[in-house]
Amino acid sequence: MKNMKNLLLMSCLIFCLAGCQDWLTIQPETQVTKEDMFKTQGGFYDALIGCYTLMRDNYSPDASMVVGGVEYMANLWITATDGGTAYDFASHDYRADLVEMNLSQLFLKQYEIIANVNTLLEYIDIQNNVLTEDEEDLYKGEALGLRAFIHFDLIRLWGPMPTGIDGNRDYLPYVTTVQLENYPYSNYQEYMTQLCTDLDSAELLLQRVDLIVANDKSVSYRQNRMNYYAVLGLQARVHLWLGEHDEALRYARLVKEATVAGEKKQFALGVENDFLRYDRVLYSCEQLFGISLEEFNDNMIADGSYAAFEQKSTNLSELYAAEDIRFRYLWYTDDGGGLRSSNKYGNMASFDTENPAPTKSVPLIRLSEMYLIIAENAPLEEANIIYEEYCKARNLTYVPLTESDREERILLEFIREFTGEGQNFYTYKRYNTKNMLFGVRECTEEQYQLPLPESELLNDK
Repeated sequence: MKNMKNLLLMSCLIFCLAGCQDWLTIQPETQVTKEDMFKTQGGFYDALIGCYTLMRDNYSPDASMVVGGVEYMANLWITATDGGTAYDFASHDYRADLVEMNLSQLFLKQYEIIANVNTLLEYIDIQNNVLTEDEEDLYKGEALGLRAFIHFDLIRLWGPMPTGIDGNRDYLPYVTTVQLENYPYSNYQEYMTQLCTDLDSAELLLQRVDLIVANDKSVSYRQNRMNYYAVLGLQARVHLWLGEHDEALRYARLVKEATVAGEKKQFALGVENDFLRYDRVLYSCEQLFGISLEEFNDNMIADGSYAAFEQKSTNLSELYAAEDIRFRYLWYTDDGGGLRSSNKYGNMASFDTENPAPTKSVPLIRLSEMYLIIAENAPLEEANIIYEEYCKARNLTYVPLTESDREERILLEFIREFTGEGQNFYTYKRYNTKNMLFGVRECTEEQYQLPLPESELLNDK
């Protein structure tokens, strides 16, 4: 059986990192042992924030899980046609040297985040006299939600097609402990059962203590944390992946219908005016969960002078209607070379001081996904009510869905909506799409299920 040998030392060193690592927010020039860190409430808080900080390595705009590798794997950006790392990603050549190195680092970093989360969870149970009951439930709920989130992205990449599961195969470890022994791999059912258990526990804990439920304006930062509604949104995403459409619908509806004091909606679809208020940050009012980037630099992504993430203007004109606000505001105007650059993360500062957007944040779960889940899976009458509302927000001409065309049309909406957010490779995988929209080759299970890193295969017994 395969084992996660590369995590053996990681579990022992998690909270003993030197200042050069600088992922903790306290004592950056010293070493902090686990035992010292978890003697105070502040230590638990710093450990939790450390988990989010580690996520930046994989979920920043130019990182592998967002605009970088996974987006190229979905053929969303044009690449050179004569080789190079971007071309190898787009061609799904996962054993090309730089692609293999990139994916191996991504794989280990995801499990490093999980190891940090598990250490936090371990000490929440051990140091039961340090935190109040509400603090314990909050930190534990966030940590369990994060553990499920990271594990889910791992299985979406290195796991099977949702329609092609081998029940006798061990795919990945679902790691819930901090130990020196090897971590055994789990079969798909074991893995997803544990993931859903974590989500169910996180949901119950956060429902009771998360202040976002009461819409306390002092906790607007909760949209950049694994909050109660983020867990509900993740539940919808996971159950859709599992083919459990009724449960996916139930959770998507819960998010869409969430209100403050039974009146105002907790989240709203972004409209054109949101671009004017927040300077192109469409998703600020939609964000259920995202990663805050205090060190965000526009040069990390495409802008007027750095056009690493481009698409042909003709392709975009075929994908988007001319009046679509996503086309008008989220792509730089053609510079005469027949190309447009993504503007999704350009100038994220908020100009509305009374209703500030969660600035410098990469969205990882948004309300619009819940709308599309409902439109894809609800009875047709309900689906069209939701779809009409969605079209109005995006300034699209509403044409009712039919049973014969809604699968194809909703697929295209996922592509339009989440380009630049690292979600569309999974959309294609869930749909078992043979030919991606701007694809360079036909895709089968071989392209959709990434091979385990070579370093991990060397650990086979």
